[in-house]
Amino acid sequence: MNIFILEDNLIQQQRLERIIKELSLKHQIRYRSLFSTAKPDHLLSHIENVADHQLYFLDLEIKHEEHKGLTVAQEIRKKDPYGTIVFVTTHSELAPITFEYRVAALDFIEKELQEEEFIRKVEDCLLIANSLRTIPVSPDNFSFENKYTSFQLPFSDILYFETMEIAHKIRLITKSKVLDFYAELNEIADYDERLFRCHRAFVVNLANIRSIDKKNKLIMFDHNESCPVSRRLQKETIEKMKALK
Repeated sequence: MNIFILEDNLIQQQRLERIIKELSLKHQIRYRSLFSTAKPDHLLSHIENVADHQLYFLDLEIKHEEHKGLTVAQEIRKKDPYGTIVFVTTHSELAPITFEYRVAALDFIEKELQEEEFIRKVEDCLLIANSLRTIPVSPDNFSFENKYTSFQLPFSDILYFETMEIAHKIRLITKSKVLDFYAELNEIADYDERLFRCHRAFVVNLANIRSIDKKNKLIMFDHNESCPVSRRLQKETIEKMKALK
């Protein structure tokens, strides 16, 4: 789980960071990163590779734009439909409007609350978000965990995996995003019968293959994506693809 904070008041930003760190230590909640920013674009650019449950604390008003946090929440939903969104604001009167934006926010925390109550509400959100980590994001999901990484995403989104120049680093290409992580290609191929190592450097999702270009030794997917298939494994790839369908 990654935790994101969008807050343009530095004092409030640091306050929320401190509370999250203290509560995470108290409850032994593990998170990969705690990212804070005052810039909506900066936050959105950092969630491109999100593939599991994430937690977002968003201020509603950014740079005197009262509804900016709501529009950011809508953009988050496009990138991360399973993320947990919490609004933190001084504008309690805007709470009813959040429903109009259909971003499914978990809570609405007022900054003016007594410190004890403010901490309690942040604590509740942290505990709920942490509990969601064990719930699959899809009935048919790719849930991967090793000593280096942990993430999950719908299996139907996966196109292929490829090795990178950095040792043990894998790049996952999906229909909507790219995710880099550390693993061995063999452990990916062994995960499910729909995954097949068609090349020494590539594992494909057989269910998403559109066609195979035998002449150029390429596997074709939708979204103009393709990857190599070795001459030796071309026949077996075709057979497995047909058997699956």
